[in-house]
Amino acid sequence: MTHNQEFTVYLITKRDILRFCVIEIVIGSITYSLALKLFHNTILAGAGGWACTEGLKRLVKLGG
Repeated sequence: MTHNQEFTVYLITKRDILRFCVIEIVIGSITYSLALKLFHNTILAGAGGWACTEGLKRLVKLGG
């Protein structure tokens, strides 16, 4: 009986960390606060902030 052992290495670069911080934290916070002022509801603001952040990530992925 042979055992097939795999070893996977994931590389996390500085660019990936900075991109995560900018897109997820900074832009997510800005869109959440804008949505909160627009809707006056935390659930809708959370959904709006999430939708804007995800939409922006997809736009960036499509653009380049």
